[in-house]
Amino acid sequence: MNTNSAPIHNLQIEQGVLAALMTVTGSYAQVENLLSVDDFYAVRHKLIFQAIVSLDSKNSPYDVVLVNQWLEMNNHSLASGGEQYLMQLMSDAPSSFYNLVPYAEKLKDLTACRQVESEALKIIQQARHLNVTRGELVQNAQAAFADLNTESGSESLFHIHDAAANTFQEMHRKIDAAIAGKTLIKGIQTGIYDLDKKLGDVEPGCLMVVAARPAMGKTTMLQLIANNVAVIQKKPALIMSGEMPKEQIAMRLCCAIAPADIGVVRNSPHLLPKNEFTAYTNAVVMLKSIPMHINDTSRPSIANIRESIRKIQHQYGSIGIVLVDYLQIMKTTKQFAREDLKIAYFTGELKAMAKEFDCVIVLLSQLNRELEKRPNKRPMMSDLRESGAIEQDADQIIFLYRDEVYNKETRYRGIAEAIVGKNRHGEAGTAYMHAQLKYCQFTNLDPEALNEIQGA
Repeated sequence: MNTNSAPIHNLQIEQGVLAALMTVTGSYAQVENLLSVDDFYAVRHKLIFQAIVSLDSKNSPYDVVLVNQWLEMNNHSLASGGEQYLMQLMSDAPSSFYNLVPYAEKLKDLTACRQVESEALKIIQQARHLNVTRGELVQNAQAAFADLNTESGSESLFHIHDAAANTFQEMHRKIDAAIAGKTLIKGIQTGIYDLDKKLGDVEPGCLMVVAARPAMGKTTMLQLIANNVAVIQKKPALIMSGEMPKEQIAMRLCCAIAPADIGVVRNSPHLLPKNEFTAYTNAVVMLKSIPMHINDTSRPSIANIRESIRKIQHQYGSIGIVLVDYLQIMKTTKQFAREDLKIAYFTGELKAMAKEFDCVIVLLSQLNRELEKRPNKRPMMSDLRESGAIEQDADQIIFLYRDEVYNKETRYRGIAEAIVGKNRHGEAGTAYMHAQLKYCQFTNLDPEALNEIQGA
């Protein structure tokens, strides 16, 4: 394989663009948000374009004479070819005065080709020398080419009016949907009305963290959200279950849908009441048509998650939600001086992934044991392990708490609290729900019971 050939470029088109800029007054405005110095391959063309940009920034014309003066004043005359090359450029360049933007677009295409070629060669070298793990190789390749999609500043730079107009269009979409009796929800919901009222529409691009001490129902909440998104909202869901085998996740889902007692299903299925057995069977059949997948790779990496998301996206065309169980068992071969830096790496990558794939990512997390020493054991932000990065990257942080775990005589038996500690797009506060963990369920309280608790 020959990797020494000249990079992809077209000098004639570069000359045409420069000739058009130096001929047509004010023409730089047509391409200032499109072209940069790096879009020119020839060094002399880079310098000439730099002269044009500099002159324009001072509200000066940028014809051949003034460009030549700028090059001389900045000691670039020799490197750029000077007046002689400028005259040659103007005479040899194609007649592109009316094709400036299409020519500039072509230069942008060539830049993209050079970038792809450059990144591909880097990946090829890594693959040939086997100096990274298989997962890192795939992740590096995916990240390199994903970055090319967002590298151009012109593609991510919008006037504020355009962004505001987009919000107006979204408002009209929701108004039309409401009139037609359709759902207004663009993102995902949990299915717990009291909690959804606080969270609102959790839109694609959000990172939601669900944190709790053991026995509070983290996995049950994960299943609840996955079930609501895939079954009710009919959006593809991916469960990254680093701790629990896929069969256990599936069993718990079926028990929740049926409902059926998870203890009896797991340990003594022959004792399961006939109606629960039938309901469990129906749940198994029903799940065949549900867009939900499980990856139970032990201690998943960012590369594992990214690869799974791409497969779901390829199969369904989109992905609604990714649920990761859980943060502290994720792995990476990268070395970090402190644990909090590693956590920051994971949360930062997951937040970026939510935006890249236009989905919601729900991340389960453990809490520090220190809260066990407090009289009031309801979690708060400082109880998050290495909480700084989690607080920074998460759009929503929800703590799960069941008072009956600590207080056997509590009046809140069978009640779980979802404490919304952070909510970037809505209100904080506490939501309440029934906890029926033997059926792997959180369910809605009826309005009367909810009012009684909230008024207590």
